[in-house]
Amino acid sequence: MTDKILLVDDDRNILSGYQRVLRKSIDLDVALGGAEALQMLVGQGPYSVVVADMQMPGMSGLELLAKAQSAWPDTIRIMLTGNTDQRTAADAVNQGQVFRFLTKPCSPQDLELAIRAGIRQHQLVRAERELLEGTLTGAIEVLSELLASVDPGAFSLGLAVRSRCGQVARNLGYMDSWAIEVGAMLAPIGRIALPREVLSADAFKPETQAILARVPELGASMIQSIPRMEAVAEIIRYQAKGFDGSGAPEEGLSGEAIPLGARILKAVQDFTVLEHRRHSRAVALEELKLHGRPYDPLVLKALEACFGGSAGSTPMPRLVPLRDLLPGMILTGDLHTSTGQLVLGQGLRLGKGHLELLRNLADFLQIPDRVSVIERPDQG
Repeated sequence: MTDKILLVDDDRNILSGYQRVLRKSIDLDVALGGAEALQMLVGQGPYSVVVADMQMPGMSGLELLAKAQSAWPDTIRIMLTGNTDQRTAADAVNQGQVFRFLTKPCSPQDLELAIRAGIRQHQLVRAERELLEGTLTGAIEVLSELLASVDPGAFSLGLAVRSRCGQVARNLGYMDSWAIEVGAMLAPIGRIALPREVLSADAFKPETQAILARVPELGASMIQSIPRMEAVAEIIRYQAKGFDGSGAPEEGLSGEAIPLGARILKAVQDFTVLEHRRHSRAVALEELKLHGRPYDPLVLKALEACFGGSAGSTPMPRLVPLRDLLPGMILTGDLHTSTGQLVLGQGLRLGKGHLELLRNLADFLQIPDRVSVIERPDQG
C-alpha cells in the first residue's frame, strides 16, 4: 500500500511549490488550513504522515496535530514552525506528540528527508501493532480452547455472557466494548488452575466455595502479563465485586471505583445464570432488581433495556439430528456422553468447530443422536 502524506499550510503558494517539487517521489496531498485538513483526514485517510504549519488562522498546527494524535494515533506527525522557542517545542510534544520539527523556511529536500523518516516510523508502528494484535488474538484463542476442554460448562456460559455484555456496554454508550467482551469470555479462566476434583465437587460446600472464590484472582494473574490485556485482567479480577462493596476481592473498592466492565459482567453473569435456573428472563430480571445493592443501577437499567422486552420471545426448542445441526443454533440443555461426561453446555451458540467436534465424538463416544436446540435464536 502506498504511504499517503498530507501537507497542511495556510499559504497556497507554499503548498503548490512543495507539491510541484515532491510529486514525483511522494504521494502528497495538500490542505489549505486545519479545517480542510480534518475533512481530508476523515474522508481520504488514513495518512501515514501529516506535516502541519504551526501558525495558521482558525486552527493552529498544534491543535490540528493534537486532534490527529487522538483520532489517528498511528499517523506520524511533523511540525513546520518559524518559532523555535522551548515553550513551542514542549507544547508540540505534550499535545501533538510530534515526531520531527522543521524550521521555516524549509527546503524541499529537507522536507522529503523528514517525510521519509516519518514513513519508516509509521511502518515500524504499524508492524508492531499488527504483531501485538496477532499475538493477542492467538493468546485469546489458546486460552479459550483450553477453557473449553477443561470446563466446557464454564466456557459455554462465558460465550453466552460475552455477547450480552457487549450489548449492555453499547447501550451505556461505551462503544469500545472489546475488553469487556473478552473479559466476559475469559472470566472463568482461573478454573483451569483448580484440580478437577474441585470442579466436580458440590459447589455449595463451604470448602468448595472458598476455593472457587479464588477463581477471579487466579484468572487475572494469568491474564495480566499478556500485552494489552491489563484492562481485561482488571475486569476478570473484579467480576464478583458488588457495587455496594460486597464480594471478592475484599479490598475497599465500591461503586464507580470498580471497573465498568466488571460491573457489567457481574450483572450479566448473574442474570444469565438465573435465567437458566428459572427458565424466564422476566423472573431473572426481577430477582436482580429485588437484590439490587450489589449491582450498578445504570447497568441494571441497561440490562433491562436490552433484554427485558424480549422475555417471552424465545423460540421453541426442537430436537435436531446431529447431522442436521447448523452454525448459529443454540443448545437448550447440557449435552453429555452416556457416561455423564459434559461435552457442551447449555446456552452455547454452535460454531463450525463445535459441529466438527460432535461429529468426531459420535464415532468414539456414545452421545445422543438428537440434540435440543433453538433453531432461529434471538440476539440475546
